[in-house]
Amino acid sequence: MLSSCPVELPDRLRWLTSARFLRLLSVVAALAVLAAILYNAIMVDRIPPTYSIKVSNPAGSLALTLTSIDVEFSEAVRVPTAEGAFSMAPSAPGSAPVQGTFHWQGLKMIFTPSAKLPLATTFRVHMAPGVQDIAGNPQSGGEDLTVTTVGPPTITSIVPTTGQGAVDVNASILITFDRLMDTQKVIAGLSLQPDITYQASWNGNVLTLDPTTEMQYGTTYTVRIADPAVDTDGTKMPPYVSSFKTVDVGLRVSLKVPAANSAGVSIHSQIAVTYDGPIDPASITGAISLTPPVSGSTKALSLPDDTNPPSKATPTPATPSATVLVFTPDNALAPHTTYSVTLSSSVKRVGGQVSTGQTWSFITGEAPTNALNQIAFMSDRSGVSNLWLMNPDGSNQREVTAELVPVSGYDVSGDGLTVVYAAGGVVKKMPIGGDGITTLTASGSNEYAPTVTPDGTGVVVGRRDANGADMGLWRYSLVSGTDTRQVAPDGAPGLGSVALGGAQAAVPRQGLPSWAPRTAFTQDGATMLTVRGADDAVELVDMTGVAKPVVLPLQGNSRPAWVQADGAFYLTASSDKGATWACWRVTPAGSTSVVGPAIGDLAAAGRALALIVKSGDGSNHLGYSPLADGSVALLTDSPPFRESSPSFSADGKIIVFARTGSQTPDISAGIWIINADGTGLTNLSTDGAYPRWLP
Repeated sequence: MLSSCPVELPDRLRWLTSARFLRLLSVVAALAVLAAILYNAIMVDRIPPTYSIKVSNPAGSLALTLTSIDVEFSEAVRVPTAEGAFSMAPSAPGSAPVQGTFHWQGLKMIFTPSAKLPLATTFRVHMAPGVQDIAGNPQSGGEDLTVTTVGPPTITSIVPTTGQGAVDVNASILITFDRLMDTQKVIAGLSLQPDITYQASWNGNVLTLDPTTEMQYGTTYTVRIADPAVDTDGTKMPPYVSSFKTVDVGLRVSLKVPAANSAGVSIHSQIAVTYDGPIDPASITGAISLTPPVSGSTKALSLPDDTNPPSKATPTPATPSATVLVFTPDNALAPHTTYSVTLSSSVKRVGGQVSTGQTWSFITGEAPTNALNQIAFMSDRSGVSNLWLMNPDGSNQREVTAELVPVSGYDVSGDGLTVVYAAGGVVKKMPIGGDGITTLTASGSNEYAPTVTPDGTGVVVGRRDANGADMGLWRYSLVSGTDTRQVAPDGAPGLGSVALGGAQAAVPRQGLPSWAPRTAFTQDGATMLTVRGADDAVELVDMTGVAKPVVLPLQGNSRPAWVQADGAFYLTASSDKGATWACWRVTPAGSTSVVGPAIGDLAAAGRALALIVKSGDGSNHLGYSPLADGSVALLTDSPPFRESSPSFSADGKIIVFARTGSQTPDISAGIWIINADGTGLTNLSTDGAYPRWLP
């Protein structure tokens, strides 16, 4: 039964109702609330994560092309939110993001691109808002990092410096690169001319070459680094060259032919040593000897020089001013043989100073029997620019001409058996094997740019007379040796082809030198289109002599090509004095029209053109164009290089061309081939210029 009477606590519990207890209870309750608040404030994570972004392996202020991106978080985060917030893309608008993979190392997220990054490209690395820590706190702001990749590897300094003189013959060569390099591939691409023995050592990005024997006194040494030199990312280094000169002593050697360690040298080569001063003829007896032994005669002479009119030129027989020592073998050298040359120290300068003795070696090639389906090109690897041949795959490279002054132009007959070439203002013809050289140029004249007629019976040259006056274009008969006649009254190139020097004739350039052949014929040989050596004007010549030559309102920049399928010539030319260039079509009747873009040399095969065009990167690259529509497809687009001198294989499926470095236009980057569809890019030779694929 319930009772409404109040219940009284026992005496022992009445303290629970005391005022003191109630005050204590309120204090305890307040402390509990405060503890809950403090726990919530301190123990519950409400702070979003922070992070920093950096390049994993920078190269100074730049990034390597195989770099990764590190994102370092301040605390553990939810992986999907972090990876989803990350992006990397080129700064150019509309560029596709970089694809790659993530992996984690503690609090560090590492993004590795799936492919090697392009050179000299700026990227934006971005972290979008929303990265959550483990407690789910999202990061509200983003962070960007601008990353620029390195360009091709370069040399920042070299000691001795370029052009330095009076260098000690025992001096070390220190080469400093802008980054770490593939040491083995740099050594493989390194050459010194003249050749010396040295010990190579690396200290980070610095390569030191310590000579193990003294360098020659008073000698210019050239340091070259080219293919296959790459950095540690595998990025190819553009060709590099630097020269210095050692301290003079007595009579110094400035050039040796054949050059030290050259291979494929003509079996008809002479051994020549050029000094920096006049030679005392009484000191030359027995000065040059070869091993294996070779009999021959030694003379001191001056080389041909077409700088001045022949009537004013220096005589070539041995004189007190002769500077070249030449050993002429009595017979052809043995093919595929290493010869060691010993130059005695007995040779004296006029006045009594003695030269230092030297020894070097070279390897002969073989005399070709036919040039058909061979690639002809110019190279100075034997010391002077001469004509060379190689197989279509780059094998069996051998020297064809063996001149001691630069060969400035050449042509080969359609049957591949006869070579016509110009050297020092003199045009010669010879069988492809090198025996039986015939000089076509009469004494007192200078002639250049030989071009064989389509039927192989004649050759057209540009002529200057004994006073240097322009005598126009002339045709020699290669059959009878007579019937020499003028075909145009002017247009011969100027004097001075020897100014090409050793390397200059063997470095490809846009547009052929004025001393090189720049002529094409109709298939029947009745009409000739030429880019004149005198002024680069484009001229039509009636080879029958019925009509006078016609100068067209064009300035040429390539050797013309006759396209039988179209019945017209094609060439690169300008109608506004070089302000703009294009590919032009010229009919035998003299009608001209623009057919598409072009900036330099071109070649034709069937109804297609291979031509040099200026691409978006500002460099000259190789393009392919069907004649039907005039469109051009780029076959090469590598920024470190620029291309020139294309030539088709006989079937029109492959194109051979020359290259230089974009930043080193005075250094050949070799001879290359590529399929007409843009596949199969292959390097055939590490040097050379003006290649032609002979049919």
